[in-house]
Amino acid sequence: MSSEPGLAMTIVIPADVQFFRPVRLAVGGLGALVGFDVEAIDDLRIGVDELCGAAHEAGDGSDIEVAITVEVGARIHVACSSTLGPDPIDDDRFQFSERILSVVADAYGVEAAGGTLRCWLERSLQDQQVDPDAP
Repeated sequence: MSSEPGLAMTIVIPADVQFFRPVRLAVGGLGALVGFDVEAIDDLRIGVDELCGAAHEAGDGSDIEVAITVEVGARIHVACSSTLGPDPIDDDRFQFSERILSVVADAYGVEAAGGTLRCWLERSLQDQQVDPDAP
């Protein structure tokens, strides 16, 4: 276990779905650093894709900022933010995001305030399912 209270990384990507993949890869690598198994890492990737998609869809086309904090042996927290676009937020779209996030994350949130959309997820290692048959 690390003595660091939390290791942080910020990635800024264009508001373009082509750039979601590198974010998923980074979160997958950091999830492995925390200690998540393959299934939990896949869940994290799905969740991050959903966060990026929400920031992209509600945004004004400006860059998306992805802030990732890990505590080795404990948890990962991922937050995406973007400047809100001129169109109203599609509540049905965000209800769908929340359904996905409720399955892949321990905690999550989607907030729109002050012209900024911020969506986040957190997953703890302690909540990972342990396979009793694993070596």
